[in-house]
Amino acid sequence: MLLTRFIYPLSLREHISFKFYKLFSNTSDKNISLEFDDTIKLDLLKTDIGHKSIIFNGFFELPLSRDIVKYGLSGGLLVDVGANYGYFSCLWASKNPNNRVVAFEASPNNVGPLKNNINKNGFQDKISVIEKAVGKEKGKLNFNLGNENQQTGWGGLTIKNEASSISVDVDTLDNYFADSDIKQINVLKIDTEGADTWVLYGAEKLLRKKRIDHIFFEHNDSRMRPLNIGKNEAIVFLEGLDYIVEKHTEEDFYAYPRK
Repeated sequence: MLLTRFIYPLSLREHISFKFYKLFSNTSDKNISLEFDDTIKLDLLKTDIGHKSIIFNGFFELPLSRDIVKYGLSGGLLVDVGANYGYFSCLWASKNPNNRVVAFEASPNNVGPLKNNINKNGFQDKISVIEKAVGKEKGKLNFNLGNENQQTGWGGLTIKNEASSISVDVDTLDNYFADSDIKQINVLKIDTEGADTWVLYGAEKLLRKKRIDHIFFEHNDSRMRPLNIGKNEAIVFLEGLDYIVEKHTEEDFYAYPRK
């Protein structure tokens, strides 16, 4: 086990662990255990900055990890939009025998590793993988793969036809859950490199009916601008649907229905 795993509190571990990255560049990225459930083993990509956090710390995005654990213990459904290699999906699935996950992943480069991590942890009956992007309307859009051979989470929807882009299927959450037996989404986690606002637009019917209890989303300004998404659009949209929006971390937000 890496020395960083013995640093407490976890906030201190997260703060200083990046100094160790170069010192242990040959460390394994396979069968990585998690801080919040050491029975889970993930295969990751050690060149990816987010995956390095999991390798060295045992977690990624500490405040969000703690909330996923907290709400996951109560049981229910997580909709993981931008599931990547499955860190949050697997963490949620482990916390309650009744927990279920719908994991959306648009990048074909990430789908295989995502399914691998689900299967190796025995969660194939608890986590459904949907190989689509999520947006404001059903159809097709360009998806820029970026530098995904090094950074798995840098791909995202684009309105440009770029050399590194491919065409992907896009669905909305309203459409996906329209004929579903699922009545309530306990947690919606969105990480789509700039397109989080579009995901929320495509969930307007669910939001109006207050069928989503907790929402975690990002503001990635540098990726939002090329999509012509305004900085506060998501906040204004959610508040207009009677959701309270709070700052969660520097670039992340948390929203929940007004009682």
